[in-house]
Amino acid sequence: MKTFSQLHISLRIRMYLQFVTSLTSSAIIPYISVYFSSLIGTTVTGVIVIIVILSGIVGALIGGYLADRIGRRKMMIIAEAGIGITYLFIAVFNSPRINLPYISAGLFMINLFFNGMFFPASTAMIHDLVLAEQRKFVFTAMYWLANLATALGTITGAFFFIDYHFYFFLSVGIVSLGSSLVTYLFIKESLMKNKFLRSDNKSKFTIWSNYLHVWKDRTFMIYLLSCFLIFSLESHLTNYIAIHLRDTMQDTNLFGILPVNGINMVGILHAENTILVVFCVGIVTWMMKKISDNKQYFIGMCLFVVSYCILTYISSPLWLIMMMLFISIGELMYVPINQSILADLVNENYRSSYLALNGLIGQGQMIVAGLAITISTQISALTMSLGLFSFGILGLLLMGYVVKKETNSKKQMNITQTV
Repeated sequence: MKTFSQLHISLRIRMYLQFVTSLTSSAIIPYISVYFSSLIGTTVTGVIVIIVILSGIVGALIGGYLADRIGRRKMMIIAEAGIGITYLFIAVFNSPRINLPYISAGLFMINLFFNGMFFPASTAMIHDLVLAEQRKFVFTAMYWLANLATALGTITGAFFFIDYHFYFFLSVGIVSLGSSLVTYLFIKESLMKNKFLRSDNKSKFTIWSNYLHVWKDRTFMIYLLSCFLIFSLESHLTNYIAIHLRDTMQDTNLFGILPVNGINMVGILHAENTILVVFCVGIVTWMMKKISDNKQYFIGMCLFVVSYCILTYISSPLWLIMMMLFISIGELMYVPINQSILADLVNENYRSSYLALNGLIGQGQMIVAGLAITISTQISALTMSLGLFSFGILGLLLMGYVVKKETNSKKQMNITQTV
């Protein structure tokens, strides 16, 4: 707690706000696809998901650029206000007396645009405020809080969202507006003035020039593609897998005690993953002490890829829980090392641009998730699983190239420094 009290006040407030907003949104986001598919059909839902996610990508690119121009705080206030207002309208159009799914889909497009704008500004503020000696504590704490909030939110949504979606939409809208107000009242700007004004002619510093440097970094772009292929498997849990389990899993009593159906099972798997990540970090770290980072990284990723691909095909509750155990172990093995690789690849002079593009991986995953929903109506479950497995293996091969090149680069740098 002493370390926490030494953090910048704006950083401490951001950590509190992240927990509350993640808690409420996690009760909604995982079940949106299932909710809409029951109203307008699976195929149309897949197309809508893709369109909505594209708006988030556009929002992230614009938000990443503007956050470096007008400031992190102002962008966060505007974005969260937009998120809150759109959720309130979504609640109105999905109330007990009104049900307009297509208008709601349009509002979700606007909502995700503001979500996209918020992410790079929020991430950049954290990087602005955290000191070098505080980074390990801050990022570990934020990762822990995010996972705890996700566990509580998803398990709540699994059992109550479908029947009480109006109140869930309303609560997220109120929380988002409250977060925007707290940011306005208590958080100060973290962007250093004129830091990014590289020329007296400000018009030269456009959104295009801001990202052009990143696009030219071939190694980093391969890294992004690899992460996209591998991590996109996780996005299927609350999309394709959720619909697959809803249609194929029979109602049963888990361990002979808890009655569950396919949708409940999704919430249980999500909560299992998050709880294991929160409480088993120390155990996995101890187990991996004598294994090199590179070996640990690829063993973890292989566990993650193979287990997720099996998860897309099976529907037995006990096997589902076992696969999620392997997925969680793999995640704990590779996530810390992956963050280190990202830090090594990022050019500090363009940090916000690199982080904005890295953040788009999540949006890209959701596009793939939407495509999977649509494609799954045309092919068998086995073919779907094999296709996803191929994506995962390709991602592993590309990541192997990135790690090898980065390792060789470090060796060359050490030789140069020695000479």
